Amino acid sequence: MPTYKDQAAGTWYCKFYYVDWQGRRRQKLKRGFKLQREAKEWERVFLEQFAKNPDITFESLYLKYKEYCRPRIKENSFVCTFVAIDKHILPFFKDRIVSEISAADVAAWQNEILAKGLSNNYMHTINVHLSTLFNYAVDYVGLQKNPCRKLIGSQKAKEMDFWTLDEYKLFSAACRDSIEQFTIFEILYYTGMRIGELLALTLADVDFENDKISINKTYYLHGHKSTPPKTPGSNRVVSIPKFLAEEIREYVSKLYEPRPDDRLFERSDRFVRYALNKTAELAGVKKIRVHDLRHSHASLLIDLGANPVLIAKRLGHESADITLKTYSHMFPSRQEDIARKMDSLHK
Repeated sequence: MPTYKDQAAGTWYCKFYYVDWQGRRRQKLKRGFKLQREAKEWERVFLEQFAKNPDITFESLYLKYKEYCRPRIKENSFVCTFVAIDKHILPFFKDRIVSEISAADVAAWQNEILAKGLSNNYMHTINVHLSTLFNYAVDYVGLQKNPCRKLIGSQKAKEMDFWTLDEYKLFSAACRDSIEQFTIFEILYYTGMRIGELLALTLADVDFENDKISINKTYYLHGHKSTPPKTPGSNRVVSIPKFLAEEIREYVSKLYEPRPDDRLFERSDRFVRYALNKTAELAGVKKIRVHDLRHSHASLLIDLGANPVLIAKRLGHESADITLKTYSHMFPSRQEDIARKMDSLHK
């Protein structure tokens, strides 16, 4: 398996011949590998699995792609991806020969998707799934080009909303009758953790002596189990105010013989969403998404004068750049405070 070094780019590439499904001798070239062994592995996988069978049905391609993705992406992402493909892509292309699928066929499929009344963001995501699948066919099956080049939908982020501290206090007062719901929302608002991280919390994760919570897993609803967190940066320890530690302690005291590894909240994200909407209505505050409680916590930290690095660590962002990109619009008002402080230095 010969591989070659691209001296100009500083990367590796493989270039080899294979016999396709029609018995014709073809040449394959793949560039851009950082390591020589990556180039060799790509060539090996291509020759062993796909070189002699590029004209397969879409369903066969789908099954190969599924096995390719299984060990490479997180389980929750894997399930979400293939639920979308199963529902919105596979039925349309299932028995088609991959090499015969044209851009016009993809446009016809897009028209069906556009007629379903899905959100722009979701349509964009589904279209990306199809394009990625065809890119896989180009890389591993010998497909000449990706027929899914035109996009539908948009990647526009959902509008960010949040509660001020006063709004949250109105909300929390309305859910005090349920110690479970009250504790759930206190943790979400005052730590900024993700809903999956909250649902994965165990008694062992709470350090009552030092007022800290270890966030080291996320609850995977489809598999009804906890898995490693979203990213390495998501694995973190957050300090909590003493009042929150006492609220959690009180909640735990109401549980029947809790074990260290038992989930504190044996609930689903659907339950939390329902409770959030119902209580917001009772409290007379605007309705927000569960994820907006994370934004609310970020807003609270910014109002308290926290810097982007601290906020990034607390929210489990990989870097402060992500924090600034997400919340930059919340920071400008602090500039006036900084200018006034510099004025005081000049006196």
